[in-house]
Amino acid sequence: MSIECRKELVGTRIFVIDPLGEQVGVYSREQAVDEATRCSMKEDAMWETAKLLVDTAIKGHMEMHGVGRETARRLLRHAAEVVE
Repeated sequence: MSIECRKELVGTRIFVIDPLGEQVGVYSREQAVDEATRCSMKEDAMWETAKLLVDTAIKGHMEMHGVGRETARRLLRHAAEVVE
């Protein structure tokens, strides 16, 4: 899945907008925008990996305990809140 931010120039400022239309930064130099975009892409990659890990955990919990997806998801979500 490709996640692309767009840049909008307004006066002397460069606004970085994510694919959902949310502003992720305002910059005055193109180099700073490129750095922010790289950071955003890294965060997107980490988010995708996290979703895959959670999906795998849910499926494993479902199979191990014979419960439905919502039950497994709820239990794992609560467990994640207490794990440090």
